[in-house]
Amino acid sequence: MIKEGKFGTHEAICLVTITITAKMFFTSPGILADILGTATWYMTLLSAAAAAVGFTFIYLLLKRFPGKNLVEAFEASLGRFCGFIFSFLLTQLFILNASAIIREFVEVLKVYVLPLTPISFLIGIFVAVVTVVSFLGLETIARYAKMSAYILLVSFITVLILASQKYETYRMFPIFGYGLAKTIRHGLARSSFYGEVLILAVVAGSLQGTKYIKKAGYLSLVLSGILVSSALLAFTLTFPYYTGAEITAPMYQLTAMIDYGRFLQRLEPIFLFIWFVSSFLSVTAIFYTSASLYCKIFRIQDIRPIIFPFANILFTVAMMPSDITTVATGYIHIFREYGWTILYIPPLIALIIAIIREKAVTKQNV
Repeated sequence: MIKEGKFGTHEAICLVTITITAKMFFTSPGILADILGTATWYMTLLSAAAAAVGFTFIYLLLKRFPGKNLVEAFEASLGRFCGFIFSFLLTQLFILNASAIIREFVEVLKVYVLPLTPISFLIGIFVAVVTVVSFLGLETIARYAKMSAYILLVSFITVLILASQKYETYRMFPIFGYGLAKTIRHGLARSSFYGEVLILAVVAGSLQGTKYIKKAGYLSLVLSGILVSSALLAFTLTFPYYTGAEITAPMYQLTAMIDYGRFLQRLEPIFLFIWFVSSFLSVTAIFYTSASLYCKIFRIQDIRPIIFPFANILFTVAMMPSDITTVATGYIHIFREYGWTILYIPPLIALIIAIIREKAVTKQNV
């Protein structure tokens, strides 16, 4: 078994919450405004609720196999071959997701901050830092997340409060956006936005037991839902939905508009701090989880030799998209809309089969 260290529920909540919420600083709010209009801020609450249902399947599966992580639970329920397929699909999804987030981060960074810096250089620096921190281990990543969480939260709330001078309530209407049915459909489909809660199941051995995984998972989803909904509501109140869809990074633009006179304006540095730290933690957690999944699948006891090859894959895949449009409307949109089929359906299948097989064994023993 991989020695990934031990950490508590607070560290787990901070890690998962930051990993999820970091994605709202990129292009997602603008894309959602284009799809749903003014309904984005409560659509994400539907996504969080759907993710909670999906996490319930994962929790119940782990509960049936105490002491096992998700990979071991898959194999115990489905057998080595089918368990391998499900776990390997998750590995691919996580590494692709990490690559897409890096490329999205770099593209937005070039638009607003470093327009002349080559993309390959920015991605290389980001991947190098992620690689070094991954060598330090999961426990270090989790404890750094807890240390950063309070500062990030205060900074985030400060930005939303200062930006309130630009809020106009009439921009919330029409309240149902482009239609309630469309909002519900996309809200349920985009539950994969909160899919990083599955990290807890992959590193289950680092927590104290299934009940702690349950607590960390549900609290992470609640906190993430509130924070993401607050950010999207602030975006909706500030920009008309028909122009907000054209903004590359709405949260950055919102921060740039804060103006309370000569001595309190242009607060982008606060946003950049939140953006850089949360994005770094998010990608590192997802990247480490993909490498951890791979090691657990192939019974590799030391994750460190795997980190460098995975870092090369991360860099290569992040370099593949041609531009920000391809990343935002292609990779990211596909992950958000269809990622739930890989995140939540396999655990549900494994849970159903585990229940059926246990009944069969019980009858046989009787």
